[in-house]
Amino acid sequence: MALRAVFVDAAGTLLRTREPVGITYARAARRAGHEVDPVVAQARFRAALRARRGQAQVGDGRAFWRPVVAEAVGLDDEALFEDLYAAFARPQAWWIDSEALRVLGLLSRQGIRLGIISNWDERLRLLYHRFALDRLFPYLFVSAELALEKPDPAIFREACRVVGVAPREAVHVGDDEEFDVAGASRAGLLGLHYDDDRGWRAIGGELQRLRRGGGLYGR
Repeated sequence: MALRAVFVDAAGTLLRTREPVGITYARAARRAGHEVDPVVAQARFRAALRARRGQAQVGDGRAFWRPVVAEAVGLDDEALFEDLYAAFARPQAWWIDSEALRVLGLLSRQGIRLGIISNWDERLRLLYHRFALDRLFPYLFVSAELALEKPDPAIFREACRVVGVAPREAVHVGDDEEFDVAGASRAGLLGLHYDDDRGWRAIGGELQRLRRGGGLYGR
């Protein structure tokens, strides 16, 4: 079956933090009068996320992120949390891979439908508009808005339904083997794994092969 739609993950695939989270957390803590080691904050942040893997981000995501921030900085400071929560809603905290935009822009011009499927809270829609991503990605599927999270196949099937393609005509690209690749595959899409070693240039080559009729892995 020919390729008709490409979906991409947001954080870690399309969007990246401009600096390690531990540095951002330590700087904010210092503004609030606390001394926090950025290396320790980074390690604690990763551990807090691992412990909550699969836990849903609902609505504005504060219920999810408040304990993550508290564990990362080693203290519970509401003002500090709100400072960091607001910081990551701003485009200045993020950068977009320019090679990703080149690869996906070419696909868009070739008639491939593009969308974002992400486990994120409501702040992603704000970033989506502030980065003008709506110009390239007409479709945005945010787990907190849909009450569906990757790797649940239902979020991928809902994306295909809205875009108007069959799952076997779609690809999802993401950096998480379980949530992105396996989840998409269980829904009937082709899941492609993104990592920094391969980069978007390699992903772009694979997507162009599929677009030219290489078939979605023979399906």
